Amino acid sequence: MIEDSLGRSFKKLRISLNSICNFACTYCVSEEDVNSPRKAHTGKSLNAKEFASLVLKMQSHLQLEEVRLTGGEPTLYSELVELVYLLKEIGIPKIALTTNGYLLSKLAKDLKQAGLDYMNISLDAMDSEVFSKMSRGRKLEKTLDGIYSAKENKIPFKINSTIMKGYNEKEILPLLEFAGKLGVTVRYLELMKMGHLSGKMPEDIFTEKEILDTISEQYSFEELTRKKSSTANYWITKEGFQFGIIANESSPFCGDCNRLRLDSQGSIYGCLSSNHAFSIREAVYSEIPLEPILYQALFKKQDYKFSGSTLGMMYIGG
Repeated sequence: MIEDSLGRSFKKLRISLNSICNFACTYCVSEEDVNSPRKAHTGKSLNAKEFASLVLKMQSHLQLEEVRLTGGEPTLYSELVELVYLLKEIGIPKIALTTNGYLLSKLAKDLKQAGLDYMNISLDAMDSEVFSKMSRGRKLEKTLDGIYSAKENKIPFKINSTIMKGYNEKEILPLLEFAGKLGVTVRYLELMKMGHLSGKMPEDIFTEKEILDTISEQYSFEELTRKKSSTANYWITKEGFQFGIIANESSPFCGDCNRLRLDSQGSIYGCLSSNHAFSIREAVYSEIPLEPILYQALFKKQDYKFSGSTLGMMYIGG
């Protein structure tokens, strides 16, 4: 097994299918870049067969438990359904998707039939004006349509909500109630020091404690046992509403991280804190052994806490 001194290995692979997005969310795109959010990377993404081939090569070394498809926005990747099918065909146990849900109503049925097992859908507000402010002009109704399509097609999912002070902290309770009544888990995310937020603590971070304090104003809850390698801590209210918090600053989870990232050009990143990429596409084409490269990527992981990165989420995904 490929393993470091802390006992960490790679069991979950996240593939950034593209570097484009149909949103320009405030935590992802700076004010300076808001008019050109689709220019995160100019290179052409690998096609579905190329992605599947690289995953198959890595699978022989890693015995992956999950492959998650991200972006950019993965529903803009034209071969998304085909890739899900190919990954299922090569034996990946769990295939997941992280999406803003905007185009999901047109794809949910085909994704389910192709073998998609799970989704995370981003939803930062239940108020249409707040949602539009966070996403810079998008319509809440289209993301809600995507959520209802996932439910209709029986694709299990969680809702992800990034909370920013001064923007959407008043949406915490409405999001909890919406998700709870829908029978799904909502996860609140602290801001991460990535892209235009790197190099300093974001002023508009809304911490784990502040999120819990907000929920406690109306709900009683108890904490659930954290699962190994989980990015989130979870709680459940007396009403049965389950929620999680991904608190990179307040409750770091680097110590047992098992995630590896593959970008749209065929390079891997062992840690979000490291901009150092290793091209496994070139290695595979040149018949260079993958194991030493995977070890190098693994050794890029932080021991304790994410320190920040100039890489944008639009380029490497969550």
